[in-house]
Amino acid sequence: MTLIGFGPNMPQAPFVAVPREEAKKTRENLDSIGLLDTQFKPREEDDCILFPLYEGDEETWFEYAITRIDPHIRLREIFPNGPVPKKWERLGDLVLFPLDSFGQREQPPWSDVAQALGAKRIGYQAPIDKSVNRTSQAVLLHGSQGNVTFQENHVTFCFDPFSVMFSSGNLTERKRMASLDTKNEVIIDAYAGIGYYTLPLLVHGDVKHVHALEMTPKSLEGLSLGLEMNQVQDRCTIHAGDNKDTLPLLEGVADRVVLGLLPSSEASWKLAARSLKPSGGCIHVHMNIHENQFANWPQETKKLFEAYGNWNVFIDHFEKVKSYSPGVWHVVLDLGFRPKN
Repeated sequence: MTLIGFGPNMPQAPFVAVPREEAKKTRENLDSIGLLDTQFKPREEDDCILFPLYEGDEETWFEYAITRIDPHIRLREIFPNGPVPKKWERLGDLVLFPLDSFGQREQPPWSDVAQALGAKRIGYQAPIDKSVNRTSQAVLLHGSQGNVTFQENHVTFCFDPFSVMFSSGNLTERKRMASLDTKNEVIIDAYAGIGYYTLPLLVHGDVKHVHALEMTPKSLEGLSLGLEMNQVQDRCTIHAGDNKDTLPLLEGVADRVVLGLLPSSEASWKLAARSLKPSGGCIHVHMNIHENQFANWPQETKKLFEAYGNWNVFIDHFEKVKSYSPGVWHVVLDLGFRPKN
């Protein structure tokens, strides 16, 4: 390995060089045993990543790491007295705070808050509209209206955050869907939104085609942008309109159906079962249920689906995604379907 760029004014440190594919695990190991020298930035060299160490025999040059001040400390410097938020959601250049995070202060210096958090826009995250459209009710406090664009798990999302909801807390479920073996499958996303599950499936799964069903104009706009930005539009068909009208047109075509509506997707359960191929498939049922229903709800739901056709239905997986409200959880039930005859 040739070490390039070394100069007399660059700081030196012992190092270890590892293949790029081993970098994440190596960093975690070095950090856990206290050997990683965090005052320097790791760097790339040929096909390797070089990690600075506190001790070792061989040395090379590194750049100093940028010291970052905890944003909570920055907020306290701006607001020496009274409440300051402990958490917030970042969507691209926008930071959304929980409603009334700053108490009853009049005219907080939002530009200072934005600078402290490295954001261009600041807003309050109001509760999601409870209608079937599940629209965002976020309020802009600083900056301009317009779409946000950001990456999550190597998937690009683009949408209007003041018209469309996005739950960062569902990341684990989006990653889980992206990790499924969906090679050559035809998938129906019955409540596609901006592509919460459609895009991860297309980007990470070797799916044959996704039928994305959505009725809200702003979500349809975000879905189209996301498909183009991820360059997967050739493997997706958008069906605009209420899925009670569009889902019956897809009877018998799907290997897998995603029912990602909260608090309940039950209105489309029968249509979803009919959309599976005659050979069967899988349905992902999203629901908000109370924690005292964990033991019984999966079996009860399985029995309901068994009545929707000539199916043997199996519980493949039960996922607790996140707490939705006190005692209530967003869950996903994966059901497998096989024909009886």
